[in-house]
Amino acid sequence: MTSSAAQQRKRRLAALAVLLAFGGGLITLLWRDRPAPPLRSSLATPFQLLGTPLHLVDRLASQALPVGDVDEEALGEVLRERFEAQVRPGDPDQRYLDALMTSLTPHIQRPFRYRAYAVGACGTANAWALPGGVILVCAELLELLDSEAALVSVLAHELGHVELGHCFARVRFELLSRRLGGSRTLAQLADGAVALLLQRPYSKAAEHEADDYAQTLLQASDYDPAAQSQAFAALNAAHGGSRPRADLILDGLDTHPPGALRQEEYDQRAAVWWQRNPGARRYVGRSNLRDRRSLAEWPLAGEWIGAAAAGTRLDQAAR
Repeated sequence: MTSSAAQQRKRRLAALAVLLAFGGGLITLLWRDRPAPPLRSSLATPFQLLGTPLHLVDRLASQALPVGDVDEEALGEVLRERFEAQVRPGDPDQRYLDALMTSLTPHIQRPFRYRAYAVGACGTANAWALPGGVILVCAELLELLDSEAALVSVLAHELGHVELGHCFARVRFELLSRRLGGSRTLAQLADGAVALLLQRPYSKAAEHEADDYAQTLLQASDYDPAAQSQAFAALNAAHGGSRPRADLILDGLDTHPPGALRQEEYDQRAAVWWQRNPGARRYVGRSNLRDRRSLAEWPLAGEWIGAAAAGTRLDQAAR
């Protein structure tokens, strides 16, 4: 082995050691800040933390390597035109979603024309985020949730996927892996993006980032931050809950953290916020969701709660 080759090998080993040390340090920090899990045992959190460095590598690779002339804003415009054509005039669900998205505008940083579309019955209570600020909301989700605050928490989660770059990173990385970026029209890329993001969920790391984004947004809004854990509770009940025991295979393959774990984590986060803000008043909006009239147009005195009421509701949810 020549001296030059030996030096290159040493540099590679040093770079690998730095990368491993960085990943180990990141996992340690994330683990330290995690709340106690509600499940008796689960391997989901270790898998989620181990996936974080890989998720970051995927995102960096998708941003560093250009794929043709694909632009997220342009792709979002193509998607928006398609869903705009499906909007039913006078649809109360669409009108309600538009009002809620307008109220979320102050929290948005990226220069997209965000809009959430009521897409009717999907066969499941769900919502999806697409590149460029397009969000799809199923009718089943609007019927499942019990408050405007819970719905805002779901919209905020989907906003997080866009604002944090998850949507476009997924699309670009997929194109890189298939080497198809330069050979497809923007319309074809839009079709592929919808198919990819609706059929293949995000990683645990991306889901947790979007969960954190939603909680931060709720805490900065007029809504009860506990609504996020309440939304998880409703979704857990609708989707059959989580496994009570660890499973090496299934915990690794699941794309989402267990619903019970997510519910407990953000229940705790909300409880801490209320403890730190005992004089705060926050909005729930059960009547608003039921009647499809947002807080901005129909503020109801009985929908505001304080720390005492929030504490009672958190205690009831924990039982």
